[in-house]
Amino acid sequence: MKEKEQKILSNKTQSIYALALLIGFCIVINIIFSFVNFKIDLTEEKRFTLTPSTVQMLNGLKDNIYVEVLLEGQFPAGFKRLQESTKDLLDQFRSESPYIQYRFFDPLALVTVAEKNNRIKDLAEDGIKPTNLRVMEENESTEKIIYPVAVVKFGSKSIPVNLLENSIAGFSDEEVLNQSINLLEYKIADAINKILRVQKPTIAITKGHGESKPIETQDLINTLSPFYNLKWISLDSMYTVPDDIKLIIMPNPSVKFDEKAKFVLDQFVMKGGDVMFLINRLKIDMDSLRNVRAEYVPIENDVNLEDMFFKYGVRIQPNLILDLECSKIPLVVGKLGTGAQTELFKWYYAPLLSSNSINPIVKNIDRVNAYWTSTVDTIKTKTDIKKTVLLSSSQYSRVQFAPVRINFEILRYDPDPSKFNKPNQPVAVLLEGKFPSLYENRVSPDMLKTLTDIKAEYKSSGDEAKILVVSYGKLINNLYNPTQSDYMPMGYNTFEKQLYGNKDFVINAIEYMFDEKGILAARAKEVKLRLLDTVKIKNERSFWQFINVLLPISLLGLGALFFNILRKRKFAS
Repeated sequence: MKEKEQKILSNKTQSIYALALLIGFCIVINIIFSFVNFKIDLTEEKRFTLTPSTVQMLNGLKDNIYVEVLLEGQFPAGFKRLQESTKDLLDQFRSESPYIQYRFFDPLALVTVAEKNNRIKDLAEDGIKPTNLRVMEENESTEKIIYPVAVVKFGSKSIPVNLLENSIAGFSDEEVLNQSINLLEYKIADAINKILRVQKPTIAITKGHGESKPIETQDLINTLSPFYNLKWISLDSMYTVPDDIKLIIMPNPSVKFDEKAKFVLDQFVMKGGDVMFLINRLKIDMDSLRNVRAEYVPIENDVNLEDMFFKYGVRIQPNLILDLECSKIPLVVGKLGTGAQTELFKWYYAPLLSSNSINPIVKNIDRVNAYWTSTVDTIKTKTDIKKTVLLSSSQYSRVQFAPVRINFEILRYDPDPSKFNKPNQPVAVLLEGKFPSLYENRVSPDMLKTLTDIKAEYKSSGDEAKILVVSYGKLINNLYNPTQSDYMPMGYNTFEKQLYGNKDFVINAIEYMFDEKGILAARAKEVKLRLLDTVKIKNERSFWQFINVLLPISLLGLGALFFNILRKRKFAS
């Protein structure tokens, strides 16, 4: 009997020692891992893993970056997910760099009505706009003003970051929210990268050849001014582009460039300069079409750049793209009293352009609304040039080659889908690489003498450069009211009251040109939206309730019964 008691006591002592050893081991492991940054991302799309370019930028920080997130409070599940995702991301940033500091707060909390109105006004002056959120509280629907915005601060500088994407046609609220979460890393990393710039890069916009006027591009100017120096240059009045200019934008030219201007532009590309060509191949706009009674025949927009495009690897065809996937325009269909009665009709010459490319310029953006576009073909070049189609028409498109007669009669009849049999016509093509000079073996002695006088060197082959060719000249244009000095955002369709992705495309393209650190690669990250099948849930509700509630309890009971049986057998022996 005593031996049995001693054996039981010995077993208990061993169990206590084993438990103490286990607890001690767990404590030691926790202490070790508290000093070691160790994590494993088991998600399919690596949603909790920062891109290498973001990590490199964060590791290079040498001073504190403060991030104030205005998204604080009680929200519905969707905004709560955005809030938590933002916090998780900032925690990842801080795990890479101790210089990242952040806080969440509600700018409108615990204030009087007068103070609230003043704060809303102050935030609006800083470019921070609120979102009206409808919330259900005690069976009542109330509207709440929230700010899904993060403000990145460094010293006296600050950059607001809109965390919530605009609504996109054809996308549900869940998909828009998921897209907003996809872009969190890029938006905040991009803001940090911009706020750390010691000197703003310079962008030049050409003038003197019928290009878009500054008032027609006011939205782009206001968007770029905080981060870039903007200059308007005439290629005719210079022999070489200044070294501080990295990017030249050519918006909707309509007057021929002479050989001298083309030579200056060519040598800019040879030195590694980037160019955005926004050119319509045919001259036509809605005003010219409305001012004629019967029909209009557009003429070619000859700006004398076709040989340069051909040398660099593209050709803009003299045609027009028609697409069943298009925006709408109003037309008078009758009279209502003393006024005209109008209706919106699909305008096939205004295609809604999209992309199948994984390039970060077009990743996660809405469709781009364009007018009078032409096909941009790619051509084999002397040097190895990477060619990427960024925007193209839908699968329901076709082309008309010049000369072509255009009128509104096309809207009187239902379109024949069988005629729209030229799908995915390229409209925007990105060229990257070392370009051959247009003037190779063509430089005259006078040109060489001029270069010698200004101490410039002629280059027959280029450094790495990027060229974007878009067959829509007014891509960066915005509608404006000359009497009120007011303007609309790029891509806003006043007839449909809808904002398309024109501005996102243009800004992303410009960022891509300057993206030496590769921050834009974070735009390509994609977190898959795995929505529940509501129909299946409704039909199989009882089954899943049993699986989630009764099955665990049943398994626990069976385990306890099995354990008791084993215990009885052990001690019975």
